Amino acid sequence: MKIALCSDYFYPKIGGITVHIENLAKALENRGHEVFIVTKMADFNDEVHGLRVIRVKSLFRSSQTLDIPYTDELLNIFRLEKPDVIHAHHAFSPISLFSLAIGKKLKIKTVLTNHSIQFLYDVAYLWKPFSYLLFPLTQYINYADKIIAVSKAAAIFMSHFTNKYVEVIPNGVNVWDFAPKTKFFDGKSILFVGRLVYRKGIHRLLNVMVNVVKENSEAKLVIVGSGYLSSTIKLAVKTLKLQDNVILKGKLGKNELIEEYKRANVFILPSVFGESFGIVLLEAMASKTPIVAVAQGGVKEIIRNWETGLLVEGENKVKDLAKNVNLLLMDKKLSERIAYNAFNEVQKYDWSVLVKEIERVYEEP
Repeated sequence: MKIALCSDYFYPKIGGITVHIENLAKALENRGHEVFIVTKMADFNDEVHGLRVIRVKSLFRSSQTLDIPYTDELLNIFRLEKPDVIHAHHAFSPISLFSLAIGKKLKIKTVLTNHSIQFLYDVAYLWKPFSYLLFPLTQYINYADKIIAVSKAAAIFMSHFTNKYVEVIPNGVNVWDFAPKTKFFDGKSILFVGRLVYRKGIHRLLNVMVNVVKENSEAKLVIVGSGYLSSTIKLAVKTLKLQDNVILKGKLGKNELIEEYKRANVFILPSVFGESFGIVLLEAMASKTPIVAVAQGGVKEIIRNWETGLLVEGENKVKDLAKNVNLLLMDKKLSERIAYNAFNEVQKYDWSVLVKEIERVYEEP
């Protein structure tokens, strides 16, 4: 089949949707399909990591989610390329929605994957002033012949916008890219990977670290990622006197990121909200790095408390996160047991397994 993967989220924008699309595209190509990616214009190559990318001009240029693409250009792309399937990603972004509408017009099979549990979280501040414009766009969801959600939480969220059946096919990971030959559990390294934004709980993370170092003064927190709170985090590290315990790495390439996962003794995800299904959790599981996370959104669908990770609920999240981190740092047997349980569990999320489920959706009438 010839498959178009369409989304406003792709390189140079970094995030879970970008990773998902790249890995899905490569998994489909490995199965013999022809794949191209349709995304918004950027000062970036039209081939990314060996994948063919077609970039669409917008009515106006900005870095925000709400770039409105030229629909005539999208129409011409699909008429020229003649894909068998148009697979749109992220339910509430313009390229995804318009691709579904055009696919319906051209009588091309259309599939939509929803990755979120919250409406336009990147530009939530625009929801009220633009609601009169945005709400009609959500009606485009019904142009999808098939709808997928990456978690039960994301499927429930979609039920507010459509009466169509939503099938859950989770995010995936290339397990053996991350699996270490040898894993050591006697270090003091804690890893966070994600955007430095409020909903990821980055503000909470530093307060967790203040509590961790009270019991483990040699503990090191490695923060990988960038975002609008970067400068705030740098200042907070100094204010909280954590210069000897926190390392800010910024954005890393894939190989460097994998090495950080392999070195880490604990992975932490302190998200506040909006975590539909964290790919970073799968990456940590594949790296045999035990996880401490807040039990919200799709996180509870991936992690079984005390079996494949340690989850935190209730009011005292900062103290409880710190308590669980310290527990894993000091209890080698517990860390090993959780890490190996998680590694066995993550096999079912390997892209070699999940791509067959997505192929089945493409082939269904």
